[in-house]
Amino acid sequence: MENGLTDRHYLRQAPSLINANYSLNNSESNLFYALLTEIKKEDKDFKDYSFTKKQLEVKLGIELNTTQLRTTAKSLMRKVFEVVRSEEDWELMGFSNFSYKNGVVTCRFDKALKPYLLDLKQYALADIRHLVQMKGEYSKRIYLMLKEYDKIGHRELEIKKLMEQMEVPKSYYRYSQFKQKVLTQAVKDINLYTDLEIQNIGTSEKPIYFKENKFLRKVESVTFEFKKNHTDIKTFISWIRELYINVPLYKNAKGQNLQCSAKGLLYYADTQATLDKDTAQKTWRWLYEHREKLICFRP
Repeated sequence: MENGLTDRHYLRQAPSLINANYSLNNSESNLFYALLTEIKKEDKDFKDYSFTKKQLEVKLGIELNTTQLRTTAKSLMRKVFEVVRSEEDWELMGFSNFSYKNGVVTCRFDKALKPYLLDLKQYALADIRHLVQMKGEYSKRIYLMLKEYDKIGHRELEIKKLMEQMEVPKSYYRYSQFKQKVLTQAVKDINLYTDLEIQNIGTSEKPIYFKENKFLRKVESVTFEFKKNHTDIKTFISWIRELYINVPLYKNAKGQNLQCSAKGLLYYADTQATLDKDTAQKTWRWLYEHREKLICFRP
């Protein structure tokens, strides 16, 4: 039995699992990906993983109550991963078990998942710190599909197949809805939070982040072009905390200078008031999204 969660942040999945048919909401996917980080590259078999709720909170960067944890674990166990190789060759898999006692969670992967998670010759590598920040329910799946092609730098995704893979609701079957709720949101999340940058193939006045491939005026597939992103939000925050300590970052409407302390905390210079955790998270995101306006980056 593995006791406690490790500080590993990376997870590996076989391409066939990344491209399988399944749907996980944000809570379910965060729990699933957190558990995947516990699998070592050299592991030949699954173990029983045992950890406290607090350790899981630290890994995910969120707070959980026991009811939320039970609800998420229960719903995750109901989900099915469907790998379809052909009409005559498919496989259905799920989780084996979860238990919770005296503050300790114990869980196990079903042995049917072994070919997709253990002793992998081909896999996509992802960082859970990128995954858990994304807001869109389907953004993580599209990100992982692109990560599979990160050495190539582009990937075409068939719309009908993508809808099946992510098991989107019927209300998203109309392409305009799918584009707005899934594709556009994925671009925002991936460019903001991850190590990939989806390229603008349009203009600065009219940005276009994926090519729509049409047949008889119907969009059949979309193509993404992307590259390694060296300016994701975590890198941005690290730069500020290392290079711009106690210097003005931004002046708000009240004329207050926002700065970063030596401890990495945001505060207002005139009052020395430190921002609380929730406000700081929102402010860091705002600073990142408007980084071209920051005082510290001016020539």
